[in-house]
Amino acid sequence: MKAPVFLSLTLAVACGVAATAQAQEAKSNLVAAGHDLAVQVCAACHVVENDQKSAPIMKPPAPSFSAIAQRNDQSEPTLRKFLSTLHRNIGRTGKMPNWLLADFQIDEIVAYILSLKDGQGSNKF
Repeated sequence: MKAPVFLSLTLAVACGVAATAQAQEAKSNLVAAGHDLAVQVCAACHVVENDQKSAPIMKPPAPSFSAIAQRNDQSEPTLRKFLSTLHRNIGRTGKMPNWLLADFQIDEIVAYILSLKDGQGSNKF
């Protein structure tokens, strides 16, 4: 009678480990996609990450993604709200582009910025 219980527990643990691994892989893919999108779309004005091919054109640049991630009030909801609303009057000159991002793109950018919250990101510019 103990063997079926042990087998059931073993299967439950294995399923839990597999589900956790799949969730980690999905999160990792989302962060990578957000990084790639940010480098393509945001790097002209922001320091997105140290693998940028060139420095931002703004002098001084807009806040780095790493600095944005470290803000005390930064959270998934605040980032989502910011990225999904019009923000053409933001910045020193009030001329931040008003990107219209799809929901999946917002998911990617939010995941990437939040991945920098623990200080993993670095800035070379």
